[in-house]
Amino acid sequence: MDSNKIKDSYIEYIKENTHVNLLEGDSQEVITPFVNTYGDGISFTIKYDGKYYILTDDGFTLWDLQLNGIDLTKKNKRHHLLKSILNYNGLELMGDEIIKKTKKQNLGQAIHDMTQVLLNVYDLSLLHPQTVQSHFLEDVRSYFHENTEYNVFPDLSIAGKSRLEHKFNFLAMSKGKYKLVQVHNKITKDKLHFILSSWLDTTENRTKSYGRDESLSIIISSDGYKELKDEYQDALNEYNINIINFEDKKKLKAQLGA
Repeated sequence: MDSNKIKDSYIEYIKENTHVNLLEGDSQEVITPFVNTYGDGISFTIKYDGKYYILTDDGFTLWDLQLNGIDLTKKNKRHHLLKSILNYNGLELMGDEIIKKTKKQNLGQAIHDMTQVLLNVYDLSLLHPQTVQSHFLEDVRSYFHENTEYNVFPDLSIAGKSRLEHKFNFLAMSKGKYKLVQVHNKITKDKLHFILSSWLDTTENRTKSYGRDESLSIIISSDGYKELKDEYQDALNEYNINIINFEDKKKLKAQLGA
């Protein structure tokens, strides 16, 4: 299976199925090919204030979630998770609007980041109540920090051939090899697309930086692992991407331990 052909096919799919429509004034509506938890398309608006391009969901995401019984406006655990997602990806909350400000030269990256963040925010509606009690990424980070069996470095970005920056939560040095790590509560169809696109798009630069011995592991929550579809696991296995249930500490140490 030719990974370059798959990557080019995926990028072409994004190009053909992302639409930009002119709204009133100079605003543009970006309609992505991705859907949220409720099966509706992910879209947002781009405005220009004379200095910055401002990407905004116009408050729709929080309104939509609240309509479906998920209130992220109250100062509760889910609100904390929302702020963590936004801060990690360089976005902010203004009132009920999720926004990102950017210069023209970074607009493509901003559109990429905005799309991924909105998908992540909608995923908060899928969390089991017990999972909400803590931020899953923070749990993983704390575990690595407290256990000397691991040698990990947090938060790195790798530029892809598309010139987009792709985020990885950790880089682990394990048994003489580099192992990149992403953390997800659960794997949805759109999350699967983002994982594969980031892995395939960064092949060239990863090879330059880490040689050919690097690998990718996906750590997911116990709930996410139980709900993982076989077809998603098969797709990840096709590219030797490891899936690790965070509760399975034995496998976690075997795969990522120093």
